[in-house]
Amino acid sequence: MLHSLRFGAVAVAFVLAAEATGLFSPVIASPSGGTIQVTKSAWDYTQPASNPVNTVTNYAGLALSAMNGAFNGNKAAVCTAIKAKLTSANGMGKGFTAHPNNFVCNPGTPPSSLDVSFSGGAFVIVYTITGNYLELTTTTPTVFGSYGDPRFSVLFNSTLTVTIPVPTQTAPLTVKSVIGSISGAHLDSHNLPADLIADLASVVAFFGGPNFQAMAQNALDSQSIDLTSRVNTALGQLNLGQVSTQGFSQLLGSMTSGGTTAMALLAQKPINVPTHGTASAPVIVEWTYGSGAPAGGCAALSASASVQVGPPSAGSPMSPAGSPGSGSGPVTQSGAWQQCAFSVGGLPTGLPIKLTASLSGGWNTTQYKVIGLAPYGEGPGTVTLGGGRLVRGIGLHPAPVVFLLGVRPTTIHSVLTPPPAPFPSRHP
Repeated sequence: MLHSLRFGAVAVAFVLAAEATGLFSPVIASPSGGTIQVTKSAWDYTQPASNPVNTVTNYAGLALSAMNGAFNGNKAAVCTAIKAKLTSANGMGKGFTAHPNNFVCNPGTPPSSLDVSFSGGAFVIVYTITGNYLELTTTTPTVFGSYGDPRFSVLFNSTLTVTIPVPTQTAPLTVKSVIGSISGAHLDSHNLPADLIADLASVVAFFGGPNFQAMAQNALDSQSIDLTSRVNTALGQLNLGQVSTQGFSQLLGSMTSGGTTAMALLAQKPINVPTHGTASAPVIVEWTYGSGAPAGGCAALSASASVQVGPPSAGSPMSPAGSPGSGSGPVTQSGAWQQCAFSVGGLPTGLPIKLTASLSGGWNTTQYKVIGLAPYGEGPGTVTLGGGRLVRGIGLHPAPVVFLLGVRPTTIHSVLTPPPAPFPSRHP
């Protein structure tokens, strides 16, 4: 039987520049320089006292450079789509068509940071380009000739919202959607006719209202396939496919924070800590001769085993192991000691096992009382079973795990009471 926990891990983080407090941030976009940090973390359950060993790789500015590359690579196509719409017949409304020969389209400068968040099981990158500029001359449904055609400029912001789901099984990250949006459109005239012609109210409404926004958003959305491809190619540098082949099978996403805010991926490698096997550990519980015995004989004594299934950083969680053992029959004498011997079976091998003994029921004399039951040797009775042999943590000598019962007289010593039994200080 195995106890499965996922403490071996690969953590992948988009490292953000925003100051934050707390371990996890709310679902609020935070400024990011686009660096992606990959942390590989592995815990060796055969050395449970140690915390996971971490190795960190930083992909400086990867997310931002991927978005900038995708945007720069698609600027011409976006402008072509906008121009095609506005220069088509009645492209800006009835009677208003942009001249194709003096059409100016200058997308804004790529940003120096992103806004990032984690929501609904996905990373969300908000990429905003300010200062997009259009300049054009349009026909009008008036008696004026082409000399009277007004010339306009439009300054606006464009935003790409990129959604990257986190798969539940470790696999390369891929973009699910790229959605364009337009905001802050500002219209300005460049000649007298643009200021004077009253019919241009419809043009102003076109650029300031949902018509222009919808048209420009469609132009952005039409390039989403190419944008997706470029971003996916950049994300491939994280080598999450290779991480999967290394056994890190489960993927989780989160937003973390500290000195910086981070969008984190945790690719977890299940650590199957064995809790059962075919080995057994001999146990001896003993106490000084002449100080009584368990009322139920050796059957009142038992022992159980447990193994650590998580690192100290996770609180050193324990899980039961093997099958508890208990004594049977009468108490035996060994020199100055009385004892019960039995074993705990069904134990795994190759990892430390903690044994714990217990006493149930009362003591067979009221003249003495039990004041403690503790392992002899290195503290908690931790042993390692290697190849079916019991190996102590100190000295590596095969030996039973010995627990000592501390027994004290119940009354002050007098001629009417037996001498006190010394507190156990057993020597091999």
